[in-house]
Amino acid sequence: MSTRSLHAFANVLADEARRIVRSRLRRGPSVRRKADLSPVTDIDLAVERRLRALIQRRFPEHGIVGEEFPRHQADAPFQWILDPIDGTLSLTHGLPFFGTIIGLHHRGRPVSGVIDFPMLGDRYHAARGLGAWRNRRRLRLRDVPAAKLPDEIISAADRSRFAKFGSAGAFDRLLRRHRHVRGYYDCIGHAYAAEGVIGAVVDYGVKLWDIAATRLLVEEAGGRFVIVRERGHGPATEYGIIAGKPRVVRWLERQFGVRSEE
Repeated sequence: MSTRSLHAFANVLADEARRIVRSRLRRGPSVRRKADLSPVTDIDLAVERRLRALIQRRFPEHGIVGEEFPRHQADAPFQWILDPIDGTLSLTHGLPFFGTIIGLHHRGRPVSGVIDFPMLGDRYHAARGLGAWRNRRRLRLRDVPAAKLPDEIISAADRSRFAKFGSAGAFDRLLRRHRHVRGYYDCIGHAYAAEGVIGAVVDYGVKLWDIAATRLLVEEAGGRFVIVRERGHGPATEYGIIAGKPRVVRWLERQFGVRSEE
């Protein structure tokens, strides 16, 4: 099956997720705490169950990795990666900045990626070789001249997550050295970086499903994505990533002590 067809199906999944979210939000979500004390709602569970069912019906040979349920066919070359609600805290507080993340990877390489914001009516999506888009508008990142770098907004938040990787000092230095550091939590910061409305996002402590679409969105838009830290193994691996306009990302790599290969 072609990349275009696979990406079309990813968008079908996003349509279904949006329908479920909007329908269930009208009734109000029920919330409980997971073992790690993070919140999960009936909406998270309903979305992931439905997407898994649709994938297994259409592509029974594909694997699935999701935030809320165990892996399915972990050895399959094609893996669908699902975060039914990224930003559950925002959802439970009535903030519209949460989204559904859907990624398709083939032997670890991203093929299709979607971040859908059901309450904003925006969808950021990309497919390998087919570009990155916000709804029907193609995203093309323009790199920033060196002289303009101090004016770029950088998204970085939650010092405790940086501290887990031994990078609290680098986080503090960033706040001192750059005047426009803001906290755009969860997938909204990744989408803004792909669109170029911010210079870059620095996000530590994310899981595979949090970044399932980010690399493809940013790179297909002409940006740079790097994994700068890893902690743990398997599905529990936590990552530190930097993504956005190439010059801004390379500057941030230096701030966080990362040696660029380019």
